[in-house]
This record gives sequence, C-alpha cells and structure tokens, in this order.
Amino acid sequence: MRDPVYTYCREVLPPSVVERAVSLSFTRPGASNLAVARGNVLELYEIGLVLNKVGSGGDEEGLGDQYQYRDTGAEEFDLPMLREEHTTSGARGKDTKKPQLQLVGRWSLHGKIMDLQPVQHGKTRVAVDQLLLSFAEAKMSLVSFDTASQSITTESIHYYEHESLKQRTLYEHQKCELRADPDGRCAALHVYDDQLAILPFAVPGDARAVKPYADSFVVNMRNADVGVRNIHDFVFLSGYLEPTLALLHEQEPTWPGRMEEERDSCTVTIVSLDLTRSSVSVLSATPRLPYDCSLLLPIPEPVGGVLVLGSNTITHVANGTISCISLLNHAAKHGIGSSMQNYIDDTNVDLELVLNPHGSECAVASPNTVILWTQHGRVFLLRLAGNGRLIKRIVAKQIAGTDIRKDPRSLSAPSWDDIAILPSCVAKMRIVYDEESADLSDEQLLFVGGNSGRSLLLGIRDSHASARTAGSADQVLPLDDEVDIDTDVYGDSIAPNRSQTNGNASNERSSRSDRWAESFSITVYDEIVGTGTMCGMDIGAAAANATGNMDNLELVTCLGNEWRGSLCVQQRHVVPEIVASFDLPGEPVRGVWTVRCLREYNIGGVMQAQDSATLVDLNDTFMVVTRDNSTSVFAAGDELHELERTGFYSSGPTIDVGEVLGYTRVVQVHAQGLRIINASGREVQSIGFDEGQQAVFAEIADPYVLVRMQSGDAVVFEASSDSGQLREMPVPSFFAGGDIVAVSLFEDVNHVLSTNKEWAERNKDTLTDQAHASGGQQHDGDFDSLYADASASRKRKRAQNQDVDRRRSRRKHEGDEFDDLYDEADADAEGSVENQGDHDDDGARPEDVRGDSPMFLLALTASGDLNILRMPQFGQVWMTLRLDNLADTLSATHKVEAPGSDSDSDDGAALVTPLSAGLDLNYGRNSHIFGAGSGRRIDQLRLVQLGGDNISDTHLIILTTAGEIAVYRAFEYCTHEYAVQRAAAASQAKPTADAELQFAGDDELALRFVRIQHDVLAYNPEYQHKVRRVQIKQARAFADWKERSKEKRAFKTQEQQEAHKRAQEKQKREEEMAEADWSDGSEDEAAADAKVGNAENNTAEATTTSVEAVDDIYADDSTQDAAAAVPASQPQEETPLETYSEPEAPAVNDDELDDDLDGMQVYPLEHTRKISVLDNLGGYQAVLVAGMRPVVVLVGSKRYARVHPMRLPVRLPPSLQPADSTGKIDAVEAGLLTECRPLVAMARFHSNACAHGVVAVTQAGTLVISRLPVSVRAARGGIEFDSAWPVRCIPVGTIHGGVSTQGGATYHAASGSYLVAAATPSQFYIREPNPEIAFRDAKEAADAGGRPAPLPRTVIPEYQRKDLHTTSAPPLVARHSIDLLSPVTWETIDSHTLDEHEHIAVMRTLELDSAQAEGGRRALVCVGTGFVLGEDVMTRGRVYVFDVVDVVPQPGRPQTNRRLKLLYTEEIHGTVTTLGELRGSLVMSEGSKLFVRAFGGDTLTSFAFLDCQAWVRAAVGMRNFLLIADANAGLSFVGLQEENPARLQVLGRDPHASLPVECADFLVMGTQLQLLAADTYGNLHVYAYAPRDMQSFGGQRLLRRGEFGLGARAVSLRRVVAADGRHVCVVGTATGSVHVLALVPETTFKRLHRISAQLVHGVPPLAGLNPREFRAVPLRLRQNQAPRRTVLDADLLVPLYAHGPSTRQRDAAQRNGTTVDRVLRDISATERVLNLF
Repeated sequence: MRDPVYTYCREVLPPSVVERAVSLSFTRPGASNLAVARGNVLELYEIGLVLNKVGSGGDEEGLGDQYQYRDTGAEEFDLPMLREEHTTSGARGKDTKKPQLQLVGRWSLHGKIMDLQPVQHGKTRVAVDQLLLSFAEAKMSLVSFDTASQSITTESIHYYEHESLKQRTLYEHQKCELRADPDGRCAALHVYDDQLAILPFAVPGDARAVKPYADSFVVNMRNADVGVRNIHDFVFLSGYLEPTLALLHEQEPTWPGRMEEERDSCTVTIVSLDLTRSSVSVLSATPRLPYDCSLLLPIPEPVGGVLVLGSNTITHVANGTISCISLLNHAAKHGIGSSMQNYIDDTNVDLELVLNPHGSECAVASPNTVILWTQHGRVFLLRLAGNGRLIKRIVAKQIAGTDIRKDPRSLSAPSWDDIAILPSCVAKMRIVYDEESADLSDEQLLFVGGNSGRSLLLGIRDSHASARTAGSADQVLPLDDEVDIDTDVYGDSIAPNRSQTNGNASNERSSRSDRWAESFSITVYDEIVGTGTMCGMDIGAAAANATGNMDNLELVTCLGNEWRGSLCVQQRHVVPEIVASFDLPGEPVRGVWTVRCLREYNIGGVMQAQDSATLVDLNDTFMVVTRDNSTSVFAAGDELHELERTGFYSSGPTIDVGEVLGYTRVVQVHAQGLRIINASGREVQSIGFDEGQQAVFAEIADPYVLVRMQSGDAVVFEASSDSGQLREMPVPSFFAGGDIVAVSLFEDVNHVLSTNKEWAERNKDTLTDQAHASGGQQHDGDFDSLYADASASRKRKRAQNQDVDRRRSRRKHEGDEFDDLYDEADADAEGSVENQGDHDDDGARPEDVRGDSPMFLLALTASGDLNILRMPQFGQVWMTLRLDNLADTLSATHKVEAPGSDSDSDDGAALVTPLSAGLDLNYGRNSHIFGAGSGRRIDQLRLVQLGGDNISDTHLIILTTAGEIAVYRAFEYCTHEYAVQRAAAASQAKPTADAELQFAGDDELALRFVRIQHDVLAYNPEYQHKVRRVQIKQARAFADWKERSKEKRAFKTQEQQEAHKRAQEKQKREEEMAEADWSDGSEDEAAADAKVGNAENNTAEATTTSVEAVDDIYADDSTQDAAAAVPASQPQEETPLETYSEPEAPAVNDDELDDDLDGMQVYPLEHTRKISVLDNLGGYQAVLVAGMRPVVVLVGSKRYARVHPMRLPVRLPPSLQPADSTGKIDAVEAGLLTECRPLVAMARFHSNACAHGVVAVTQAGTLVISRLPVSVRAARGGIEFDSAWPVRCIPVGTIHGGVSTQGGATYHAASGSYLVAAATPSQFYIREPNPEIAFRDAKEAADAGGRPAPLPRTVIPEYQRKDLHTTSAPPLVARHSIDLLSPVTWETIDSHTLDEHEHIAVMRTLELDSAQAEGGRRALVCVGTGFVLGEDVMTRGRVYVFDVVDVVPQPGRPQTNRRLKLLYTEEIHGTVTTLGELRGSLVMSEGSKLFVRAFGGDTLTSFAFLDCQAWVRAAVGMRNFLLIADANAGLSFVGLQEENPARLQVLGRDPHASLPVECADFLVMGTQLQLLAADTYGNLHVYAYAPRDMQSFGGQRLLRRGEFGLGARAVSLRRVVAADGRHVCVVGTATGSVHVLALVPETTFKRLHRISAQLVHGVPPLAGLNPREFRAVPLRLRQNQAPRRTVLDADLLVPLYAHGPSTRQRDAAQRNGTTVDRVLRDISATERVLNLF
C-alpha cells in the first residue's frame, strides 16, 4: 500500500431533523418569525398570511387530495368528539387567509446548535428580537438580523469552557440548555452539571447602553446558600420584579430498586437572580415530589405556577406548595410517598399512560389548557380545573393517536394521523393579524417539530373562550363537589337536573365533564418535510433509470421509530416523467420554442380574440425547432404535425420565438429579420434588418421585442394593439455603442417592485423613527421590504388591472376605420424614426406615459455594470457596478449626474436620467469580467417572478459561459441617505406642502438583491469549445448521412408518392379556407358576417390536426413524404433499415477540427437561449437552464428558490448507436456521447396528453416531452421539490406502528424493490417463573389441543410459558415484520410477520453463491433476529434467507408481481447482530462469535469462525479481506485463508482497542486502500494497513491516518462504485445529513487544503465558531495522538466556489499561488465522482 492517501469529505445533504424552535420578531418590528435549529443549520421562517381561494381551480386541486397545501384550503383535523358547529374548516364560502411558513434564509454554522432563545436589549429603539444560540461544550453566541444583507451578524460570543469550571462528571456530553427571561433581562446557560452561566442584558429603551449585554457571571448551585444538586430542568417565571428561576432537581438520586427507601426525591426550588450583585437567593422550595419528575412547564397568569411532568404523574406547583398530583396510571400510586397522598388526583388513572418526559413535548394552548404530545405520537389536552391558583384536578383527554390497549381497530389497517407525530420541540407563535384575517385572531398558532419526518404549523381554536370573561378568576374552573364544571363552561342551559339521585348525577357529571374538549379544534396549516431522525439507510437504483448506469441512484432512509415511522426516497436530480421521446433526423437541433396563439374573429367588423382568462390552461399552438440552416414548425397538441408551408421563416436558423398582443400574434426573430404570425400560421408582417446586420440574440416580452445584433447594438420594437404590427422604437445612443453583452426584458406583473417614494409613503412612521435612531450611522439606517405594508402591492395591482380593463373596453368600441388610419400613421412613423427621440410614442400605453410602466429592460455592459431601465422612456431606475463579481449582495449605485445638468436648479434633481442624455455608464471601468485570463464571463441573465398568485418574489438568474449559475432574490431596500433626506424634509415642511416635495431618487427603485446559496457546481469552461467540436462532427456525419439517404428515397413506392400528393392538395385546400376565414376589416360587412360561422366551426381542426404530418427519417428540404400523426403520449418507432445496405461512413479526423472551428459556419452556441421560464411545471413556477448540467430553479410555498440539477433518463436514438454491420452512424465518432447527456434547449409544453410539461432537446438530437409529477403533500407519498433534495415520504407500518430502528431498509437490485423492517407495538408481560406451574399449564394445553403431554420433570422453556397479567398497563414492545414495497407505487405488496417478541437486528441484501443463478451468485435478502423476553431469560435468534420472485399479479394491480420466498431459516443460540458477505459466503455474528457460512440453497454450512471481543457491529468483506467493527474493541482487519483448513486470520487491529465503532467499510482508489470507521459519538476515523511501516509492527497495528467530525451519530455507511471505478462511501447520520467520502490524489489535496486552511482564518465565521474545532475529534478519542491532516473538509470550499463572490475566489486562489480555474477544475473533478444521486 502506497502512502500517503488523502480523503475528500463533503456534506451533500444538510441536517433536516427539527431539534429546537422558538418564536420571535427577528427580521422587523412586529414580525412573526420562527427560528428552527436543524443540527448545525439555522433556518429562519416568517409566518405569512396568504390568500386561500375557495373553489379555485388548479392542477393541484384536480387530484382531489385533502392533504394538498399549495393554493388549496387548510387541512382540518377534526377531533373524534368534535361537533359540526365547532369546526373551523376553511370552506366558509369566501376567500380567506391562512398562515403559511415562508423561508427567509438558512445558514450553516460550524457547530451543532444545542439550544436557542429569543432576547431583547436596549440598544435598538424598535422592538426587534435577537437570537441567542448555545453550542457544546459551553458556548453562547448572540446574533441579529442585518436587513441590508438579509443575513445574520454576530453581536457577541461567550465562552465558558474554562478548566476552573469543569468538574469530574460521568456525563460525556453537556446538554447546554438555554433559557431566557420572558422580560428580556437575562439568559441562563446550564453548564457542567449544576452551574448556571448568567448573561444580563441591557435595559430595554436605555439609550446609554453601549453594548447589548453586561458582564456575565457563573453561579454554582451547589454552594451553601442554594444547595441545589442534580438539576433536571429549569425555567424562568414571569410576573416577578427580579429574574426568577424554577429549578427541578434531585438532591439524592434514586431509582425503582430503592423505592422502599426513597420515593419522593425531587424538589422544585424558586430562586431569584440579583444581576447587580451577581448573586442568587432562594425564595421557596417544594420538596417530596415523585422521583420520576424531569420536565417543567411554566403556566401563565392567572393560574401561575409550574407543571411538573414525570413518567407516571403530572404535578402542579404554585407559591411553593403542591396543588395536585394527577396520576396517569395505576402503578403511579406505588411511587408516591404517604406524605403526598392528600394531593393525589386519580381522574386520569384509567388512561394507563406512561410518559417519557425527554421524548414528550407540551405547550400552553390557553391559560388553563395544555396540549401534550407523548413519545408514542399520542396527543392529549390537559385542562387545569380548580379555584383561583389552587388546582384541584387535571383532566386529560386524548385527541389524536391510537393506543393498542384501547383501540379495537385491526392492526393491519393503514393510517397516518395528521397531528400525531413524534415530537422534538413545540413553539408558541406570535402573530399580528390584519383586517382581512380578523377571523383568525382568536386562534393560537403552534409549531410542533417532529422526529418522524414532519413538522407542523397548527392552529388551535377554543370556540367557548369568548364566552368566558377575560381575566376573571373562573377561567380556572371550580371542581368541588358543590359546583359543576359544565355550568361554568357551557352555561346553565346544559346544567344537569339537580333533582336526580346522587349516584346518577355523579355518573352524568363525569360523562359531561369530557365535553370541554369538544370546544377545541385543530387545523394543520403548513408543514416542513424532513429526513430525520434517521435510523437506517440504503442506496438503490431509481425506477425511472433507463440508462442502465450507476448515475441515477436514489437514497432511501428510514425515519422515526417503532411507534411511528416513514420511508424517505431522495434524489439529488429532478427526474421528470418521460411522456414521449422522438428522434429528430437531419441537421443537429439547436433550439426549441412553444407558443400559444389565440384565434381572432371578425364580429361586427371588429377583430376580437377568444377570452384570455383561460391562458393558464391554453394548449400550445406551435412548436418551433431550429437547426443550423433551417427551421421546422409543428402544430402542437396531443399529436405533433409538421407544417410544410407557413408564414414562419424556415430557410435559416431561428433566434427566438414569442407571443405579443395578448397572445394573438407570434413573433419570430431570425438572423435577417422578424416575422409576425397569426393563429392560422399566416404571415402578417415581415421586417428585415439592414445589410450587414445579423441578429444573435432576442428577448420578447409583450409588447416589446428586443434584438441584439452581432455588432453589439440593440434594436427595440413595439407591437401596436391597434394595427397588430411591430414598429421600431427610437433607442438611446447607449444601445448603438456596441457595448451591450446581455439584455433581458422583465414585466412586473404582480407589481412587486416599488420606487423609493412609494416605499417612503407606505412607511412614514418607520422612516422617521429609523432616520432619528440611526444617528448618522449607515448600518442602522437600512430598510428592506419586510417593513412594507403587505397590501401595498395588491393595491397597485388592483389599480393596474382597472386601467387594463378600461383600455380593453375602449378598444372594443373602436371601428375598422382606425386600421386604415394606423397604416398611414405607421408609414409616416417609419420614415421619421430618428426624429422621435424627444417625443412620446404614439403607440405608448397610458401607464407608460405616466412613468409607472411595469415593463423594465436589463442591460449588461462590457464593463460588468447592470442597468435597469423603465420602458418605454428608457429611463434608468437602478444600476449596480461590476455584476460580474457576483457579490453576495447587489446594491444600487448612485447615478453619475448627466453632463450639462443643472444641479443647483430650484426644481430639484432629475428623478430619472435617460441614457440618451449622454450618461457615461462605463466611467473609470474597463477591466475584463471575472479577471484577466479566467475564461468566465456572464453569458445570459433573466429577471423573473416566481411563486404563484399568492406569493411572488423577483429573482435574478445569471448564467456564465463556464456553466455556473447564480440566483439572486430581490427585496425592497431604502438607502440611508434617502431616508435621512426624506425624514429631514418631512420634519421641516408644512403639512399642506408635503405632497409637493420632490427628492433626488424618488423614481429610483428601492431594490437590492441577495444571493441564494446552493451547491450545484456546474463549472465546465471548455463546454462551448467541446460542443463546437461536436457540432462540426455532427454536421459532417449528418451531411454524409443525408447524401447517402438520397439513394434510399429511390426505393419509395408509387403509392407513397400519390399519398404525398393527396396530402399536399388537402393541405392547400385547407389553407385556402383558412385564408378566406381571415378578415382584417377590408371586406364588406355582409361578407364578413357570412364567414364567421365557418371560422368558428373549423377553428379547432385548423389549429391542431388539420395539417398532415411529415416526419420521415430520410426526408430533406426538397422532397418529403406524408406520414401518420405521432401521438405525443407514445414514442415514435424507428423505420426499419434492413432493406437497404448503406456504405460505410467515413471517419471524422479530430486533427482537422481545430482548423475548421473558425472556417466552418456553425450555429453560435453562446447566443442560443439557455434560460427558459415556465409558468407552471408540476405546480411550480420554474426556470429551466440548459447546458452541460441542466438545472431547474423553482419556488414553492416556502418562498425560497430551490436549485436542483435535472436529468432526463433517455437513451441515444437507435440510429445513433455505435456502428455495426448495418452501417448506422457511430455516436462516438459523431461526438454525441458527451458527459452528463447535456440539453441544448428547453421550453414549456402544454397539451391534454402532457399538462404543464417541458419539451427538451438533447445534444444527440432527441426531442423529449416530459413532466414533473404533481406535488401533493410529501408525507402522503407525493414528491416535494421545495426542499434541499426532491423527497418522497411513504408511511411505514400500520395504524399503531412504525419502522424498526435496527433493521431499517434494504434494496434488492435483482427485482428493483425495497424491503423494510416494519414494527407494530404489542403488550409485553413477564412469563411464569415457577417451573411446576409452567409444566402444569403446558400439560393442560396439550390435553385440550389433543397433543402429546410433556414428559414428567420436563423444564418448559421460558418463551413457551404463559404470560402473567400482573399489571393493567404492561409495557409496549415492537412486533416486527418484513414488508416488500413496490418501487413504483411504494405500497406494501407482500409481508412476512415474525414471531412474537422476535426483533429484527439486521437486514441486508447480499450476493451469495447459488448454483441456480447465472454467474454463480444471486442477490438474496438475509435477516438476523433475536428474541427478547427479559433480562432473566436467555436470548436466542434466527437467521432468514429470502428471495424476491416474480409471480402473476393480482387483477387490476400490476405492481403485485413480486413476492417474498423464504429459502432458509435456522434458529441460533443468540441474537444475530451482523450480516455480511465474503467471497459469496455469508458472514454472521452471534454477539462476539463470528462465523463464515456457505449457502447451499437449503443449508448454511460453517467453515470458518473467529472469536471477537464483545459485540460485533459490522462485518464488511472485499475479496479475501474482512473488516470487523466491535462496539467496545475498535477495528480489526482480517484475512480469509481458503486452503485447508479454511480459517480467519487477524492481520491487524486498532492498537488502543477502545473505540466504540458503529459501522465501518473500505475506501478504495486504484491500488490504494483505506479503512473507514464511524464511532458512536459521530466521528469518522481513517485507518491504514501498512505492514511495511515500522510503526505498525509488521502490520499488527492499524495506523491512524485521519479523523473527521460529522456532528451527529453515524447510522449507516454504504460503499458505491462510481462510473469511473472509484469507490465512494456514503455516511448517513441521525440528524438526516448525508456525507460523501472519496480518495483524491496528493496534488489535488494539498492545493485545496491550503485554501481551506486560509479560509479558516480569513473568513469570519457565523456566530464566532471555529470550523476546525467543529470537525476535530476530541482528544480522548484520538488516544492522545496528534491529528493527521489527511481529511479535507470540502464544506469550506464548495460554498465559496459554488455561490461565493468572484473577488473572494480570486483572492483565496492567488494567496496560495494558484488560479480560480485550477481550483474549480479540481473541485469539479472530485464532485463529478460524488454525483451519483
């Protein structure tokens, strides 16, 4: 083995389990934000109120699924006892608003977040909270939100990891629990057992505070003054003058074995904090609480006090006394001492509920109501009833979840409760409702974080809360014997009849006392899908994998536990469903467009189009496909027909195609000019460019057409709604300077963008306060869109729609004579274009003249400056310098005053400076984009609005020539200078004259852009050069193919020629009819009326199926044959070629390609449109980016742009397969087998057969029509794309159960299906311990069953004895089964149930020797189990061997074509803990015994064994080597000796033999081998077997080569072989994160490691954390060895070079003596190996 070897490690999937969540106002005053901690990731959400349209249509609602949440009603959870009049369903007959979680930002920190709390301080005058984070071992960081950069900034860091504070403890991990005072006075951090670090904050409103906090101090609660030991929990109490803490502690710990000696050992102590003296004083102490108490919940006024939750009891403590102790089961009485018997409340004793306080969560729903989630997913409402602060009874009512002891339903009934999840945290939300959502003001919002994959936003409503007097004492309901609870809750009308007997009245009162829960209703408004807590992982091939390669894998993880679990299927790439695939013969295809065009009718002499209200569901009319030298036009629809003679330009390539004039005209831009086409395909207008001018790029946005010439000039045309034609607009001289490198048009449809003046008018109060509070500081004067009124954009949109309606109404009453006048006016206008520079355009719309046009033009200059101009005046409203730097934040640059302007004029500065006035936008800037010699420049950009009707954000998409993608999100932002200027003028001006004030920058956009982080690294600077070579190869190959195909056409029959002639005649007749139907008002009115009926009858036929299709694979431009229409839902069949023998095609010489690149005319790739906008793609508004690695950018309900790579699983066309004897074109020789199968172009495609899909063209010339599956709620089996990876969640188990935490899931490659270890809970009883009684019971059972009785003195085994029902609440254990899932529908198609108390310990798919299988090996599913009957019963186990076989499916269920077949089972004297494979043999372990057994079809024969240390956790084989991981003895490297006798020989061990290894595997690259081990603490260790190294003592010791901290416990480790043969290890952690490791060369590692080391010290980390410490392994686990820097943390490099600023990239590379290109090439080459999913 060669040394050294280096490892590359990167986190490809971030943590997703929600561990902590708090509500705060973080982004702006009064905002309802939610801060969520997911491992080391901090996510910030905002509760937005979105419009919920009742009865609105849409693709999502078309499925009829009540769990859809995108643009549908809120999901209602009806309680079992809920009455109809108490429901809060969203269907109230009108459009309402509902709360929704909207992601503001997410940040990856270099440390796991242990806890977080909101705080306030006196530095800011506005009520904006800050966030306090705690990290292990004892650190705190105070962060705030920066509105200027839309990111978090570190305010302070606090470090308490001092040796003087550390004490000897048995706990290896500190909890770092953090609590904040509700009044914002201080925060407390629990460090090192019983010590509290107190951090005081400044007094709110104190302007003298220099910093937001005071000096912190540490209090040791074990000192003599306090005397508190063993703190279990602590909370702050409200209503005290000083910060007051309630501490739950246990002075003398006890356990159930010491119940007779000590029972009530817990105490609640109330202490007061003196922040000025840094001291603590005890106020009261409440001792003698049950020993199992471990959780505190503060209760607000007027009840007050705290609830103490234990395993068997719930206790209320107030004012130092116990109010009541509510028993949750009958066994709880035995754990309470005699002194506490007077406080016992047995109302809930029949529930037989056992809580795990550390796995349960609770929150206060109202002052006297608590909602509780248990560790099993059951949900309870707790009502505190009593008089005043004295609680006499706690009533619990279950509202969700099921109990196997109480629920009579069958265990096989599938179910998935809405709110019954495994809780991890609960946060009570704060939200301010507006007038439109006043009906939600009486609803309490709760966020519940889940461990089973779902986190919910719930609305809780108490319908009877308004009936009670606010603040009255009877909110705590009296429950003495003389007063009825129902009287106060429901009134006297339903009070019981007092004349009944006492017994009947008591029973009736008990039944009615449960009615209080009926007044509560719970609504699920939104959810967050996660992939944690992970308990198992495997890797399989996707069902849509048509390529057959290992490049379309999917990651399958198991979430939850035995009580509630799910299966998550994730893929990094978006894989659309292929609807149809067509081979396009001829020249290579360079672009594709689809357009919609409405047909117009001559009604009363007025041309009117059909109603445009159905544009969303309007099918495409034409599909235009362009090649090098021609353009083809197809009639789009359910069947594609190629149109032979249309008004489209077909003699050359097409630049762009789009719709104008309200989708009534189609504009085609080609290299020599423009054409306007109507819905019938008839040319309406043709415009040619000047001689020598050639168009290279175009942008079409109704009513403008922007064309960029080859010289760099830009020409703008405007479509007139009156004449239906285009005319050229006068443009500023700036566009004629040849300095434009990229252009784009943008229409602010939703009126999101606003000017500084509009922003100031909406925020007058905020503007004045912030301007005075800033004190001249730039940072504090920043504002953003979060301060704006949410209804302002809707008001502007409503006014704009009214203007549009008025213009449409006016146009309907105009006569035909206007067309004649327009022709003359248009002729005059064309002759005097150059003289119209200073005049308004006659065709300008009214809103354009007023200056509030929603149309903008983006122009990027050669110097890298981005200018936003308002159309049609071309007035500059926003500009930023050096866009090519791709900074994190794009801010507006103040415009340079135009030459000749009078800055001292009295009428104020110019509001909009037109570029035609001579403004020099390139002043002082002439450097090359991205730096000299980088080879990267901005290729295209697009400003789009994504999000839908309810939510719409503006995003800037930037694509570089190297394939890199930058995504920016726009937000409103008003600069400090303008705010101060506006506030100063408002304070001096009179109220009457305030409306007349004008300020410099009023009409500038209040706009900034923040860059969205993503990990899609698509860097390939040579892509264009490679594709140019491919184009030449394709052109040569197809030219030769076209020449040879002429001989093929000689064999065509006379019948085909006649059929072609008939088709041409038919088409000619139909075109004449369509031409006769067309009328522009020139005919007389009588003749036009006579043709209206014919036009209406022939509309559908003329636009879809009336044109005969021509799709011959051997057709050319001169002669074509008629062919049948090809349905879009079926792939086209290839024409057989056996009847004709083609000559061998000449090979393409690669040496001549470089000479031909300049001389041969090919289609310019850099000018091809690569960014396409889709208004509906699977329910999302999306942006598709074509290229080497296609990407889709979409925005879902979370309002956060998700960037996903896209992969189309298509094969090469049959005619382009490798050459063989048939003489087909060699795809390799033609250059078609390029990497990643790139897409040349993409466009929308909508028809009845493929609704809201996408059409794409591959480099191989295949046209693919596909669509995304409609996204329903992911927890219901649908695919959710609004997440880090596209994810699909499938519930596992039954109504009561979940997934096995040990077995997990496994993939069976032979059948392509998955097997899951499912679990359902069952009751556990101890077995009869007396052998004599067990013998008598067995004899009686044998006699009753007619079986032979056992022999005398026979000892009956424990597992055959009867259960002893000694308790009414037996513990619950899981009963396991093996479920076979369909890879298509993901439903259970077969199941094998194990015996009672038999647990699955391990389940793997292994390649075992089999004589029946081809190749000698067969993939079999091996399962190891163990019987657990108690600590006094010896365990036993079994090993199962299954196969998945094909069977005849059930009628109507084709997915049931597979079944489980049990091949072999054997009982083992011990639990089977590990299964593995070694040279086709089965490796299995029984505790510390390891066996190698050969499978013979019906037997397992052992031929080698090995005694291990304690507990074998993993056994991985490779060739003759076996890697063994022990839970207590570290790692062992073993070799198999196959000669007689066969044996296992230990080659090397971990020298320290004390590492608790969880899983292990090999890491291979070529001839280099490394041993990878993951311990139980979340660390990776890399070992090497080096027998030639002196330190290894001949190989007996495994040498430690490196370590890496994962941040969470490793659950599974899988090795995958990449396409190039390199081995990649995938590690899944409990938090849902996934890490990928691979070996890299030494030169690559050292170059990247130098940059990584510089980033550790050069880039300020968030929250002041150390990246190196986060990935470092603790010293105690390294056995005091120095760390080996052989593992590269790629999480520092990839974020910088994937979405970092170019200046920072260049600086980091130059400091280490390299270039950005070299670094990006190294990272891309390594990431390409990791690109498996």
